[in-house]
Amino acid sequence: MSRRQLTVIAIGAGTAVGIAYALSPLTIICLPAVIAMSLWAGAGLDSRERRWFIALIALAAIARLAAVSALFLSWDGRMPFESLFGDELFFKNRSLWIRNHGAGLPMSPADVIYAFEDVGISSYLYGLSLLQAIVGKAPYGIHVLNSACYLTAVLMLFRLVRPVFGGVAALTGMGVLLFTPSLFMWSISALKEPSYTLAAAVELWCAVHLARSATWRERARWLIGVAVATVALETLRRGGSMVALAGAAGGLFLGFVLPRPKLTLLTAAFVPVAVVGLLMVPPVQQRALDAVRGWAVYHAGHVGSAGYSYHILEGRYYFDARRIYDMPGDDAIVFVLNSFKSYVTEPAPWRIESKPMLAYLPEQMFWYVLLALAPFGVVAAVRRDPMLAALLVTHAFAAATVVAMTSGNIGTLIRHRGLVMPYLAWLAGLGLYELMRSAVTGAPVRANQGIPAHGHS
Repeated sequence: MSRRQLTVIAIGAGTAVGIAYALSPLTIICLPAVIAMSLWAGAGLDSRERRWFIALIALAAIARLAAVSALFLSWDGRMPFESLFGDELFFKNRSLWIRNHGAGLPMSPADVIYAFEDVGISSYLYGLSLLQAIVGKAPYGIHVLNSACYLTAVLMLFRLVRPVFGGVAALTGMGVLLFTPSLFMWSISALKEPSYTLAAAVELWCAVHLARSATWRERARWLIGVAVATVALETLRRGGSMVALAGAAGGLFLGFVLPRPKLTLLTAAFVPVAVVGLLMVPPVQQRALDAVRGWAVYHAGHVGSAGYSYHILEGRYYFDARRIYDMPGDDAIVFVLNSFKSYVTEPAPWRIESKPMLAYLPEQMFWYVLLALAPFGVVAAVRRDPMLAALLVTHAFAAATVVAMTSGNIGTLIRHRGLVMPYLAWLAGLGLYELMRSAVTGAPVRANQGIPAHGHS
């Protein structure tokens, strides 16, 4: 190829990139980042597995870009910009108002008040404002950015679990996270879930490497990573730090205990007795009851929000929410038990109230299947790597607890239930693999005593 031809190609490529950047700066920034993360996450895979890996991530990225493009093309001019969910307008408008205020642009007093009111404020809003101060107004670029955040989180988790769970289980979990319809939709939204998922993936990555570290210097470095990610999670969503701290502390403890049978038996016998004993101490009991009452108040607020809801308290508490502050212990126990039951079962197929809920029914059945597969995956994961298994389980349980105790709106529950999927999907994928392998070969599940040769870490 001649120098002139190379020059023409270079000029054409530069012009195309420049035009694309002018149209959507965030797309030009995010695409190379996703490609780089894909190369990193797929390093060391054999040719066959790499083909499947590339096919999954490429299809996921193309589908998300196509969906964002369709959203842009569907704009009819009635609103400043099109959105997938009503809550997205909240983030798009407020982030622009904060940016405009910081730039000293003229604003109405009402916009200034709404921009900085306490309700819904988070680091995500300020992050969007700063980003749009740099690249310009990006109401659709936000969707591309969030898609990149979500894909990055999935790629990080794939690289984390692949050496232990194996290729089939890891690709299965990856497919669940990339193409489950509700996860797909909110991964391309302008909501804060994709950013939260990325921060959660970073926290889990640091927690696992903290457990695997051989020196105190390495442990200190990964502990700082856990702390920073924990703070980030709390700034994104209230309760995020509790999920991270409970998940990391509980997982590290269980991961230490599980390989030691005698210590496991001692823990199984002692912990329930200790918990019951603590709850019998009046000050501890009162604090626990106050916490449950606070969750119940939050739940009642969700029940009163727009959309379809479900009840887990007696009707008198919804009629007058002030009664919740005097809720007795027996009702608090019922509330906790009903919260977990509703978290698993809602929207109950036998109480479908609308066509959108009917359309969601296949995914609800898929959710039940994942829950049924997860215990098999947990057993296999404990035999392969007790620490990774423990950290996945404790993080999933902590995230589920926060969502279960505070939800009451079905749409919000479905969206927030997706926060458990980055932990659950890998366990369900491993459970499916082990069941299929046992069915085909008749071989029992065996422990995996090492990291495969391709050396993911």
